[in-house]
Amino acid sequence: MWNAAWRVIKVLPVVGIFLVLATSAEVLRRKGNVFGTLAVLLDILPVICVVKAFIEVFTGDLIPNKPDHDQAQLSQNPVPSLEPAA
Repeated sequence: MWNAAWRVIKVLPVVGIFLVLATSAEVLRRKGNVFGTLAVLLDILPVICVVKAFIEVFTGDLIPNKPDHDQAQLSQNPVPSLEPAA
């Protein structure tokens, strides 16, 4: 039983790295090239990732999004109106 648990524990960091790399394009788009790369690098390192996640539980996002990202997202998804088409 302990051998199976130990094998799963050894594989978890590798699975985490693949998940971070799979979502890295979205992080780079939201945070920009420099801060996005920093966020991805911090998330790839297993121990630092846990510390960063623990801090973010209490303080929010450690590396904030680009300021214009929120405005661009609002302009891309306008609230639909109920006016009839002409």
